[in-house]
Order: sequence, then structure tokens, then C-alpha cells
Amino acid sequence: METFHKVVLYIVLIIPIVSCALMPEHYREPLNTSAHYYNYLQPSFKEYLQATEDWLPENRTFLSFDHDKELAMNMPFELGNKDDSDKAILLVHGLGDSPYSFSDVAKRLNNQGFYVQVLLLPGHGSKPYDLTLPNYNDWQVFVDHYANLLKKEFDDVWLGRFSTGGNLVTIHAITNNDIDGLVLFSPGFQSNIPVIEKFAPIASMLLDVLERNEVNLVKYSSGVPNGGYAYTKSASIVRGLFEKNVVTIPTLPVISEEDSAVDSESVKALYLENFQNHKNNLVWYGNAADYSSDHEYEIYFSMALDQQQISTGSHVSPLFAPNNKYYGRTGERRMCQTKFKKEEPLFCPKPKADVWYAAWGYQEEGKKHTRLTWNPYYSELEQILQRITE
Repeated sequence: METFHKVVLYIVLIIPIVSCALMPEHYREPLNTSAHYYNYLQPSFKEYLQATEDWLPENRTFLSFDHDKELAMNMPFELGNKDDSDKAILLVHGLGDSPYSFSDVAKRLNNQGFYVQVLLLPGHGSKPYDLTLPNYNDWQVFVDHYANLLKKEFDDVWLGRFSTGGNLVTIHAITNNDIDGLVLFSPGFQSNIPVIEKFAPIASMLLDVLERNEVNLVKYSSGVPNGGYAYTKSASIVRGLFEKNVVTIPTLPVISEEDSAVDSESVKALYLENFQNHKNNLVWYGNAADYSSDHEYEIYFSMALDQQQISTGSHVSPLFAPNNKYYGRTGERRMCQTKFKKEEPLFCPKPKADVWYAAWGYQEEGKKHTRLTWNPYYSELEQILQRITE
């Protein structure tokens, strides 16, 4: 037993030393000043768009012959005219995703009077290897920078996010105390597999990219442990802030019960404990056909929709309208994996009447499932967005 304890002590002491020794130089300086990337921290959003437009075509690994389409779907963007709006919102996508995550939500918010900016997190939109470059601090500084620029121009500034981005904007809101509201889609406060947080630093040191067949124009399919480590760092920080802070600005979290990426029940508990405002609502896409909530803030939608062949909601489904051209009911892209496999099942690309929709990894005897990528209650969600942001 004494020998075992010595081995454990050795590992604990040696890992930080090895980490520093193996850590590439570009990890030790801000990524935007590194020779390995481009300067995404620009004096204005317009200049940031131009810098990204110059860099992305030369650094993206294209998946189709339509390069213009792929670039447009992965570029950061803005909607609205600053002179015509009295409020603004900054939107931040999740791990492995792209600004296309907000292709529907951004339009709706702009129609509600918001000037909208949507960011492309460093490491995204180009190729999975680029996600080995940033760390958590690169992401946080990036979000803080463009949030602060917006606050110089608008008195009323909101932040919105999907998944990982939710930690970044929530951290900013808590540590700055000058944000007017939050909209959080599938917030990543707690991973669905908490043990990953313990091993993420080691995995990011030992592995670059867990390659899969890249077929999605707006989302990485390959796994990148370094990106996972940056996410877990953000999740740990935001939970630490919750221990000493209460968020009093209006906040709308939108959560699927059957979420394969985040622990939906833990996220709900953290929200109910740490967010307090009379305008708050929690939108919960649940599995039961009949459900009554004990919480006055909760708005429940059942995802047991047999007529639409929907079994559950998913991590991504709240974001997209049924008529979305890429992820919608009859859209171009169908996310077919039900387990972590390199290839997709053959049945999925061809529309069939017997295909059902659910969260990634969901299985039910006698049914073939693909991932649900649209929200059957999207119009209702738009109305809720309108109410909380007025």
C-alpha cells in the first residue's frame, strides 16, 4: 500500500511538470497574438468581421465544392442597424459549433428590435485541429472584449449563448454587473459526464484530435480534447461564481430534459438556486406527455410527440425552426449518429417513414432514431423570447 501511495504522489507531482514541458509555445501567449492564428481582437466588430473574412478562406478545410456557402454559414455576422436600435445582444455558440447555431434566433431577436452580433469562437469554423489552439482564457477574453465594445454604444445590452457559450456569457454577466439580461440555450453549467472534468487536462495534453468523418458544414464531428478542457474550465468557474453570487437580471434558460451533452437536472437546479428576477422563465422540453411543474418559473413542453415521430428533445433542437434550411424537418442536414461511431448509419440519409427523432444516443426498441435538430415549439419559444426581452 505504501508503494501505491508513492506512485500516486509521483503522478500528482509529475503531471504539472510534464504539462508545462509538453505545452506548445502558442498555449503560453494569447492566441490572437500568436503566429499560429489570426488577430480576432479588433477595435471594432466591423474590423473583426473583415479580419475573419480574410483569414477563414485560407484556413478552412472545405467539405463541399460550394466554398461560398460554407464560408457564409461559418462566418460571424451582425443583423440590424445600430442607429435604429436602442438595445443590443451578443450571441456565442457552443463547443465545436459555429455562428450558424443562431441562424434563426438572431433573426427573431433582430425583428424584436435588437441589434445583433454573433461571434465565431477561436478554433472554430475552420478545421478541428484549430480547436487544439485556444484555452479557456482566450475564449473569455474574446467574449469580454466584444461585450465591452457593445456596452460603449448601447445602454441596454443582453448576452445569449448556446451550450459552452453560456458559461462564457454568464461569467461575464456575474463579474461585470452591467449586463441587462441573458438568454441561455442548453446552458453548459454541468456536463452530463462530470468525471470528464477530472481527466480533461490530461486528455488535452496527450491527444490532439479524435478524428471522425467530417460531414457537417457548420459543426465539427471530430472530438478535440483541448476544446473539452476549455469547456470544463468554464463550467468549473461559473459554478464557483454561483457559490457567492446571485444573478438578478432577467434570464431565460431553454433546456431539453434528454440532453446528451449537459446534465439538464443539475442545470435546472443551479438556475433555480442562483437566478432571481420576476421576469425569469425556464423553458423545459420534457419527456412526459403529461407533466405539472412545482416551479412558477417553469414553462413545460412535452416532447413525447408520436404524431411527429419525436421521442425526446435534444441538445441542439431548441435553437432551430422546423423550416430551417439546413437543420429543419426537411432540411439538408440530418445528424444520424446514435452512438459515437466514425461512420453514420446507412439508413439515415434517405428519408424513410419509420425514422424517429430524439437526443443523440437515445434508443428505443423497435424504432430507428436520428437526432432531433429542430424545435416543434419554435413559434411558442419566439413568443417567450419576446416577453422576457421587452
